[in-house]
Amino acid sequence: MKYPICATAVSPAPARSAPHRSGSSGRGVALAFVALVTLATQTLAGCREAPAEVLEAARDALKAQDTESFLELVEPRAAAFLRRAEKVVSASGRGYKVTQSARPTAALLPQGDVADVVVQDQRAILVIKRGSATELIQMRLVRGKWRLDLLEMQGFLDQLRPKSS
Repeated sequence: MKYPICATAVSPAPARSAPHRSGSSGRGVALAFVALVTLATQTLAGCREAPAEVLEAARDALKAQDTESFLELVEPRAAAFLRRAEKVVSASGRGYKVTQSARPTAALLPQGDVADVVVQDQRAILVIKRGSATELIQMRLVRGKWRLDLLEMQGFLDQLRPKSS
């Protein structure tokens, strides 16, 4: 997995030339806090992996059958569902299966090249092209990181069928 290199230049605070007045201490602390939050937000936004990089990392994790790494790249609701489904499958023996397999497979994600990425606010849509076929992958920004929104993807919904005996 490739990790972005982030470099943020921060200039030192200017030295105070006037003596500190006791009445302005609250304002100075508030301004310093706002500046710190702004800097942190800009730094984190600049260090975020692009949606296409997250998709590639998810494909790699599925190919390597690394379920935990894959689930880290998935929106939390779907990751929780997959963790519960694995427990149900193993507890049900040969009975009714919630998913086709206990582990996520490469069939969850469409194969092909990323033709376009549309980012709007907290959502991203990746347009995947394979030959003449086009599929969409939905992503959501979760705690500052792009995550696959499996609950919005047809490949994931297709995996929810009962396994035939």
